[in-house]
Amino acid sequence: MLRSVSAAFAAAAALVGGGSAVAPPSGAQLEALSQPPVYSSLASQRIYFVMPDRYANGDPSNDSGGLTGSRDVTGYDPADPGWYHGGDLKGLTGGCTDPHVGLQRIRDLGFTALWVTPVLKQKTVQPGSAAYHGYWGLDFTTVDPHLGTDQDFADLVACAHRLGMKVYLDVVVNHTADVVRVPSQYVSPAVAPYRNCHGKRFDPARFVTRRFPCLAARFMPHVPTVSTAERTAKKPAWLNSPLRYHDRGDIDFSSCNQVCFEQGDFFGLDDLFTEQPVVMNGLAQIYSSWITRFHVDGFRVDTAKHVNAAFFRLWVPKILAAARSVGTTDFRIFGEVTLNDAVDLSRFVRDRGLPSVLDFPFQDAAAGFAAGTSTAEAVTNRLADDDYFRTASGVAPTPPTFLGNHDMGRAAEQIQSRSNASGDTLLAQVLLGYDLLYLLRGAPVVYYGDEVGMIGRGGDQQARQDMFPTQVAEWRTQPRLGSPPIGSGSSFDATANPIEVRLRRLGTLRDAFPALSTGSTIVRKVTGKAFAVSRIDRATGREVVAAFNSGTTPAPLFFATSTPSATWTDILGSTLPVGSSENGELVVTVPPVSAILLRPDRAISVPPVATPGLRVEADDLSSYLRVSVPSVDPTVTVAFAAKRGKGAWQRVASDDSQPYRGFLDPARFKRKEKVQVVAIARALDGSVAVSRVATVVPRPS
Repeated sequence: MLRSVSAAFAAAAALVGGGSAVAPPSGAQLEALSQPPVYSSLASQRIYFVMPDRYANGDPSNDSGGLTGSRDVTGYDPADPGWYHGGDLKGLTGGCTDPHVGLQRIRDLGFTALWVTPVLKQKTVQPGSAAYHGYWGLDFTTVDPHLGTDQDFADLVACAHRLGMKVYLDVVVNHTADVVRVPSQYVSPAVAPYRNCHGKRFDPARFVTRRFPCLAARFMPHVPTVSTAERTAKKPAWLNSPLRYHDRGDIDFSSCNQVCFEQGDFFGLDDLFTEQPVVMNGLAQIYSSWITRFHVDGFRVDTAKHVNAAFFRLWVPKILAAARSVGTTDFRIFGEVTLNDAVDLSRFVRDRGLPSVLDFPFQDAAAGFAAGTSTAEAVTNRLADDDYFRTASGVAPTPPTFLGNHDMGRAAEQIQSRSNASGDTLLAQVLLGYDLLYLLRGAPVVYYGDEVGMIGRGGDQQARQDMFPTQVAEWRTQPRLGSPPIGSGSSFDATANPIEVRLRRLGTLRDAFPALSTGSTIVRKVTGKAFAVSRIDRATGREVVAAFNSGTTPAPLFFATSTPSATWTDILGSTLPVGSSENGELVVTVPPVSAILLRPDRAISVPPVATPGLRVEADDLSSYLRVSVPSVDPTVTVAFAAKRGKGAWQRVASDDSQPYRGFLDPARFKRKEKVQVVAIARALDGSVAVSRVATVVPRPS
């Protein structure tokens, strides 16, 4: 990376100074390039993430999945956190109209979408626990009998659509259940390279779109075996060949490199050899069928970090084509990539072809801020890092955001682990966390049970409590926020928890003010443990201001807005109305551990669009060349465009939030290739101004 940064710096230093004889875009081309970023349907969703086995038991007859015997056969033991508890798809649907349980309840909580863990048929038991969570797929063509039938899933989706909700299905493309036997010790390509059936070495990455070399078990990194009883256990049939898996042994998370992450077995699960075209196409056919049969609205992709680099560029278009074939034109795909560095995470969108990713860096920043253990700057820096996710598509980065999940731990547990707070103090911190999710950009994801105050005591099994009356003794006595321990009762009866009340209120605000979902973000003030942002609704020309304070004392904030001489009313907290000056300056005081949302009584004052300046320089966090506009009115949008040779001007990125930036990847250009770059500013009234044209050489040597 250091060599790439050095090359980018040389390009910027050598070529930004001079002008260019190339004319900037004009006319219809300029109008097209200047268009503001487009927000996908995901940006407007509020997602309820649920594990069906732990939500509601609508059909006790399927608790054992049609199997008989001990829990080691049926997988069913409702008193143990690691086994099936009886929840199912009928329970989650809840008759569709019952406001006490099921989808109607979830819709009434203000959610517009459901993310459901995998529902396909599982290998019921692996040593020590059962597949209640859905990530040990065995038969990828049908619903697991513990959860119900294919018709039950069809009914769930149909009900959601009647209620105006979308359904995002959790899918797994990295692995299957553990059937193929190989030693657990990971063996690297340096020790055991892949060899074809004749023993000749080859690099799998070179064959992802070509005829793949023949394989033989004796030449695999570990010689794979399958027990007689399980040789035809998987469906479709191609999944039964041990040569469709990497066969390298288990990932060692303490010392793994990227190849190890992609080719090792994830906690012993059979790692699919996704470089093989037959595997990639097979996975496309499997999940296309779930779209065409059930009309789901999107996929959350599990363990997306662990497939090969080319996979999503090949798989995603096939999935989107399947969705279009049944009339779904805005099918959403977001991947699980467990990285807390936004620049590293962005490469899965920029380079690997994932349309969106769960926002793990934001989770870390938001949980730390809400807990009072990190500064406001951690959150605002993450917002600025959205620029690394902006691409030529012009689609604004609005990732699913969250505070906790089924793997790391619940929202309250994540905040408590940072603050050591409890009781009302922890409750205030958690409410502030949800204020961050709902008032800032992104699609907020709330994990089931968090709304009734569940805390838990860790991740994985300790974050997967039952909503229906639980038989797990420990869960009956665990403390909750805003509610007493559940005992032998049902969480569906806890209808006035302060978290649930706040979520309803926040959902109403996002409905009333589209800027909170699809508006641009202007960071107005950052100081210590407090910050303020404007959210701009470009359709109406209005802004709202959200201000947050995680400190234990009131935070006075003084900052500029784009709405001068207005009266601002707090529509979330209890701050008295305040007025902005003739210059738009606003003075507010944010109470401790809380947020406010201010609405002005008039529209934004739109200044004339000014000619943007243009800078090109090496980026200090990546190997990219950064193009930016350093000073311009914050309500404009800025598009960056590049021209290669005699080709047309092409968009690099479109940005509606300061800092205005786009990035050129030197690796995508020829050596010594000259490229023209321009910035285009567009005001709220549609007026446009163009910068000078700069000539750069992204890859000088």
